[in-house]
Amino acid sequence: MSPIDINELIKILPTLIRENDTVKGAIITALSGVVATKDDIKELIQQMDKRFEAMDKRFEVMDKRFTKFEITLNEIKQAIGRPFEQFARNVVMRILNAEGFQNINITSIKLPDITHQMGPGSTEVEIDGLNQNPPIIVEITSILHDQAEIDWFIKKKQFIESYYDKKFRGFFVAASTELTSDQMANITVFLRENNSELINL
Repeated sequence: MSPIDINELIKILPTLIRENDTVKGAIITALSGVVATKDDIKELIQQMDKRFEAMDKRFEVMDKRFTKFEITLNEIKQAIGRPFEQFARNVVMRILNAEGFQNINITSIKLPDITHQMGPGSTEVEIDGLNQNPPIIVEITSILHDQAEIDWFIKKKQFIESYYDKKFRGFFVAASTELTSDQMANITVFLRENNSELINL
């Protein structure tokens, strides 16, 4: 069999297809083996739909697992949070005892915010720790994220001072922080300027 001249075949192929039904049929038959038919495409889509449905079900199961994990994590945080808050109050009370103050009893308290001093819609203010003699206010957090938390504490302190009509000494207690040493130094200075101290456990 002599080799096929591809260039020559390309030139005469359009004419053969137009004028010779046998050649046309042979070409269509050959192409049908490599080109997807409508049925092939339909079947492919069905298979893909089934796979996506299976993936959706897997994601649903994962979502349920993550939801359960989040619920459990929140329960753990709440369980840890309460003892830590009391631990933080105890730390402040020991500091005050060492300074010579006796019978200190720092407790959490909620006070009404009738004039919305803490912000629009505010009806009450929750204080993590309060003692009136000497006047002490304590803010407690597991992680100190940013300056905004300190600003909010100072705002609470100002609210308390207005509420009781006397100056309070403040303590901001954090178990840990995400801030740099320079940022913590700036916060320490800022708190001292507002008659408050930072306790970073």
